[in-house]
Amino acid sequence: MVTSFKLLGWVLVLSGIFVLIFDRSAGAELPLLAGLFIAFVTREKTEDERSLYLKSSSAYIALILGYGVKLVSTNLYEHQIIGGRLYDINHFLILVFGIAIILFYSRLYLSAR
Repeated sequence: MVTSFKLLGWVLVLSGIFVLIFDRSAGAELPLLAGLFIAFVTREKTEDERSLYLKSSSAYIALILGYGVKLVSTNLYEHQIIGGRLYDINHFLILVFGIAIILFYSRLYLSAR
């Protein structure tokens, strides 16, 4: 059951990336956001205290980094250095969940070695 939810999350992530690229309508980012959320909160096959700690601390770090990126991108946009900014909460959440997943799996892999 765990792997089916994890698989569903990654299928939604991949399909959400293509939907986000080719569809510019409102709500096009929702499959990607839902997939990242499902992939992050789904339990691992062998989940212990270490993996729970890595997952929660990765979420904390990702939230701090995501907010920092949002502040920097807004400042650069206001000074007309870049052309886009994070103005939608869904884009911010996609950034946070993406960073959290990357941090979690990289830390899990590096701690297992």
